[in-house]
Amino acid sequence: MSFASFLSGLWLGYSLAVPPGPMNALIAAWALRSFRHGFAVGAGAMSADFILMLITVLLYAALKNLGNVVFLPFSLAGGIFFLYLAYKIGRSRAPSKREAGGGSPLRGYFLGLSLGLVNPYQIGWWLTAGLSSIHNFGVEWAAGLFLAILTWIVAFPAAVRAGWELNSKATWLAIKIFSVTTLSAFGLFFLIRVIYSVLG
Repeated sequence: MSFASFLSGLWLGYSLAVPPGPMNALIAAWALRSFRHGFAVGAGAMSADFILMLITVLLYAALKNLGNVVFLPFSLAGGIFFLYLAYKIGRSRAPSKREAGGGSPLRGYFLGLSLGLVNPYQIGWWLTAGLSSIHNFGVEWAAGLFLAILTWIVAFPAAVRAGWELNSKATWLAIKIFSVTTLSAFGLFFLIRVIYSVLG
């Protein structure tokens, strides 16, 4: 049963880490500076997941009684933050091999951490699939989950860097389009949901 729980966590971990979204867009953009930069953003996101797991376990009973209104501040903050990141990436230039460009890996870590903590999808995931899985599977599930996230934040920046070495201009253009489009779409989506929730 413990191994099955571990495998369940591994599978669900990839469901959290792999789908295209604001976090992977940010990891991809920072991985162009170096593998360490991309990994640092991913490590920040993984830290956010750990914090959200703890908060989910401790506060779910209170949050579920408050309804959807509790998510409005997260959606508003997340939407604004995503649009800001899209703007910054859209105005940025391709980094040269001699520069990191845009900040240190430590800054990338805190950027990934802060984005993870205001990302409505990460929060929503933990309050639904995350909480029910912790309740049913226990500690082994959490180990599988974080192993999946760890392998992804290593593999994804490495893949981005490999493409960069093969054709830097094409990779930069593809990552920039992907990042700006994804971040803008999620930012607008979250803000529209806030507007509909307030007016509806």
